Amino acid sequence: MSEIRRMIFSGELPGGTLVQDRKLAEQLGLSRTPVREALGRLAGEGYLRREKRLLTVQAVSVEDVMEILATRRAIEGETARLAAQRLSGKQLADIQAAVDGMVDPREVSQERHWSVDDLVHLSIAEASGNRLMARLVKDLRERTRMFGLSRIPRRFDPGKAEHLAILAAIERGDGDGAASAMQRHIDHARQGILDLLGGTLQREPEITSTSSTGGRTTS
Repeated sequence: MSEIRRMIFSGELPGGTLVQDRKLAEQLGLSRTPVREALGRLAGEGYLRREKRLLTVQAVSVEDVMEILATRRAIEGETARLAAQRLSGKQLADIQAAVDGMVDPREVSQERHWSVDDLVHLSIAEASGNRLMARLVKDLRERTRMFGLSRIPRRFDPGKAEHLAILAAIERGDGDGAASAMQRHIDHARQGILDLLGGTLQREPEITSTSSTGGRTTS
C-alpha cells in the first residue's frame, strides 16, 4: 500500500485518475489480491473514491485545501505551543541541520524536500504529546500534498526561514512565539496558493526528482 500511497502523493496518480487493480499489479510486479486489498484500505481512508465498480483518485479542490489549511493552522499552532516544552535539544539540532542542509533548490529532489518538511511538522506534532492532534496533522498534510504540487508557488527560501523561526521559538521555550510562527507559516502557504491562482506569482522551476517534477511548497 505504501507504494500506491506514494504514487498518489507524488502526482503519479493525480486526482480523478481511474485506478485498476490489474494494471497496478502489473506495474508493481505484484499479484492482484494485495493490490486490491491496498486499494480498499485507501478508499476507506478517503484517498480513493468508489463509484459503482470504479475507483478514482480523490481530487482535492482549492476549496478543500483552503479548509485543510485553516484546520491545520489551528491544530499546528497548538502543537507548536506544546512542543516548546517537549522537543529535545538533540531533536531540534537534527531538524535544524536537515533544514539548513537544503541549500540549492535545483539540487533538492521533491522527495527530499517533502521528507524534510515532514520531519519539521510531524516531529513538532509528535512532541506535543497529543496523539490525536499528531494523527490529524499527518492526515491533513497528506491531503494538502494531494492538492497538486505543480500548482503551488515557490516556497523554498521562505519556507526554510519560516521553519527555522518556528524551531528557534521552540528552542527558547517560547510556546506563544512558536504557535504564532507556525500560524504565520501556514498563512503564507495559503496566501501563496491564492496568489498563484490569481496569476501574481510564477510557478517554481522543475527540480531533480526520480519520481515526478513540478513546483512545491513548504507548508
